[in-house]
Amino acid sequence: MAERTEAELVARANAGESFAVFLYTPLCGTCKVASRMLEVVMAMRPSYEVDRANIHFTPRLAQEWRVESVPCLVAFEGGEVRKLYAFRSVETVDRFLKPLFPDSGVGRSE
Repeated sequence: MAERTEAELVARANAGESFAVFLYTPLCGTCKVASRMLEVVMAMRPSYEVDRANIHFTPRLAQEWRVESVPCLVAFEGGEVRKLYAFRSVETVDRFLKPLFPDSGVGRSE
């Protein structure tokens, strides 16, 4: 996962790109667990591209996207924002990301 700045994420959102970003804080234990789950999903699905950003450095986006807490996985699709807060399992994270990456059939188990 590449670390992104607020300016980079704003540019992607303004360009109408579809993307996912994992919002976290460095001292959050739950964020570390969620990050590990996300890493497992990305290892299973190499075509998934998820960025990450420290929410302390993205206040504008946190407010604009109405992020309530971290960890938060945000999917930005055509101006619409979907959020995942409850990282219950690797499968939950995979299901959340799947619509954003429809052509990622490698290793799929439907």
